[in-house]
Amino acid sequence: MHHRQLALAMVAAMVIGYDGPVFAQTTSSVDPALRAMLPENIRSAGVINAATDPQNPPYDFYDKDNTTLIGLEQDLAAAIGQKLGVKFEFHPAQFASIIPALQAGRFDLGMSAFGDFAPREKVVDEIDYTTEATGLIVAAGNPHNIRRIGDLCGLKAAAVQGSIPLELLDKQKDQCPQDKPLEVLQFPSNDQMVLAVRSGRADAMMDTYGVAAYSLEHQVPGAAGGRSLELVKGARYAIGYQSVIVPKTDPALRDAIQATLTALIKDGTYDKIFRKWGLTDNEVTTITVNDAARWSNYLKLD
Repeated sequence: MHHRQLALAMVAAMVIGYDGPVFAQTTSSVDPALRAMLPENIRSAGVINAATDPQNPPYDFYDKDNTTLIGLEQDLAAAIGQKLGVKFEFHPAQFASIIPALQAGRFDLGMSAFGDFAPREKVVDEIDYTTEATGLIVAAGNPHNIRRIGDLCGLKAAAVQGSIPLELLDKQKDQCPQDKPLEVLQFPSNDQMVLAVRSGRADAMMDTYGVAAYSLEHQVPGAAGGRSLELVKGARYAIGYQSVIVPKTDPALRDAIQATLTALIKDGTYDKIFRKWGLTDNEVTTITVNDAARWSNYLKLD
């Protein structure tokens, strides 16, 4: 969601062993019926312009060259593009800026680990392609013994601006007693939030569970300075869908992407991509649109 020159603080020195998109190893090819569903302007251009925040491994992040975008959503986009006979061009942008940019017509769609939530469905269409949750991340050893979100009272917790984790923290803040207030720190990007916890400026942070699990599994202690981090196992909040987001003004593109994802489930490409990135538990069997109601109580705390 924004340009950067430095590698992610949590994964700066990790060795990914990236071997290219899984879809390239399948028999996927252009599907004329799916391609015909695309809006004419996209078929003619041969390009889908997508916005992303490249700071969410394993979904979207930079390879070791700090230039090449890789991740599950990158592989999924490449597979979608191959089915549709178009190329995805990704544009880094800050997370909170992506939906306004879509509404302004700057991009065709957004792929950046977007949760599907009822308020978002009012402004964009959400193509639900996986499930996810929000987790708690603390300093290694968990010095404050944080086991659930309520344990953050009396501490400082961080989240990215415009994110569901921030909503959760703000809700918890209102439930903390006056003598143990929760101080919520907002950051424009994931790497700044991570550094806040590493440096001790924040006691904990909330982030996408799968993103955190992957990043922390590949962190190199001391590589980026400060404390190592760990995920609080079992503390999962805001469980629901993650989606590809499309402007309300482009139902044809929405339907084409939904149909293509359905085809990728059927031919096995979808499963291969999820297996590659260790996220098979997040797979869905049916691609839905604007299905947040299924997880209507997503902001439930403890």
